[in-house]
Amino acid sequence: MNHSLEEIVHAEKQLQQAMVNNDVQALEQLLHDDLVFIDAEGNVQGKRDDLESHASGAVVQTAVEFVEEPVMQFYGESAIVAVKAHVKVRVQGKPLEAFCRYLRVWLFQDERWQIISGAVHIIA
Repeated sequence: MNHSLEEIVHAEKQLQQAMVNNDVQALEQLLHDDLVFIDAEGNVQGKRDDLESHASGAVVQTAVEFVEEPVMQFYGESAIVAVKAHVKVRVQGKPLEAFCRYLRVWLFQDERWQIISGAVHIIA
């Protein structure tokens, strides 16, 4: 199947909206069951960890604004995205604001794009 960069841009926008809206149902569809994600503290998280942090209110992202054009590359049924974002978040009720660099690996499976791996690094 041929995929386009527009599909990934659309998936990234869906993810951005789901994070800001704390939409656990949308995140359920966007995250692969076998997700491996490295958070800003270097911890490895899976899909359940990510969904639970949103559902419990432990992590509430109030703004996610992409501040650069993403770097995207296709490899068959997968795509790699690197993007810089200005993020406002409340962690355990404490407000934080930072510029972050995200690396995500998307996999096209079950007729949709899903994040199977990723990492975030706080840069400022």
